[in-house]
Amino acid sequence: MARGRAREAILDAIRAAEPLSRVEIAGVTGLTEAAVSMTVRRLLDEGLVVETGRAPTAGKPRTLLRLDPSARIAVGVHLDAGTATFVLTGQTGGIISRLARPVSTPATADELAAGVTVLLAGSGVDAARCLGIGLTGAMDGAGTGGGAGTTHGGGDLGDRLRAATGFTVLVENDATAAAAGEYWVARLGPERAFAALHLGSRLGAGIVVGGRVLRGGGFGHVCVRADGPPCGCGSRGCLEAVAGPRTLVALARSDAAAAAEAGLEPGSRSVAAGFAAVARAARAGAPACLALLEESAAHVAAAAESVVNLLDLDLVVLTGPGFAAASFVYGPAIQRRIAPADAKTWHRSVTVTVSSAAATASATGAAAMVLRS
Repeated sequence: MARGRAREAILDAIRAAEPLSRVEIAGVTGLTEAAVSMTVRRLLDEGLVVETGRAPTAGKPRTLLRLDPSARIAVGVHLDAGTATFVLTGQTGGIISRLARPVSTPATADELAAGVTVLLAGSGVDAARCLGIGLTGAMDGAGTGGGAGTTHGGGDLGDRLRAATGFTVLVENDATAAAAGEYWVARLGPERAFAALHLGSRLGAGIVVGGRVLRGGGFGHVCVRADGPPCGCGSRGCLEAVAGPRTLVALARSDAAAAAEAGLEPGSRSVAAGFAAVARAARAGAPACLALLEESAAHVAAAAESVVNLLDLDLVVLTGPGFAAASFVYGPAIQRRIAPADAKTWHRSVTVTVSSAAATASATGAAAMVLRS
């Protein structure tokens, strides 16, 4: 295994199950004990890993290792619906500091640079330890077309943010970043493959296999109705066009009962805020809003089943602010859709769960991808 991959494998192993001894790391990663010892020595010298006591054994006690949470830090920035979410995270995945600020549509580099400055200044952490900024979300501010993860103009904004801050800037789509964030925060081992379905102002998904995040994010453009409505991506019948948050909010605004239940007015609120209002009303028992969510969830569940079957996954994580608000409808719908074929044909048990960091997963994941790079 190349030196870089060995470092990454060892850091991931410790992150997933710290504290670990060198012998345990060798068992988890498949590296030789000599390779583990050599790499760990370098990580100790760099301050990324620290020794933390000994574990008694039948023979010589084993020295345990853990990550130093603040040895390396990174900033993650997620843009959605006129709001920028900033997080500062270290290599253990915990959020050191968090900030949400309104920004222009589209956001400017100066606005984001100011947010990064406030975040770092308020964290109490030495900014010299920051390796860079991960930037993700709807960077043109439109929230239309594409799928979750489309970063229109992201390269230009990333370049301007790099010039404004002096930090390296990594631009990533929000669905891929959300998957990285879940892998990072939940401390999942590399042996666990999963799909992270992301719902913000759009729908997307990120896939993690062998500890590697597969780039994509086109979950919202799985076709769920062959003769369905045209989609902003240029196709038709896409999940996004049939059942995405923009479509759902438009339906709610055009339905007098649902609009009254959610407190929506024509043209009011962003897609994300409108979706959250519909979800709150549905959770409170409003029948028209609940019916709209259930119809959307049925289509999302069908698309999720296709992803699970195609990749033979046994874990689906719901993440993003939309699922944080409406997982009580979407989670059971996906589970119901998947369960019969699992029992009859695939003989597996798929877990559908909600991320513990659903609202900040994309920002955290963007920062995590900077740290891993």
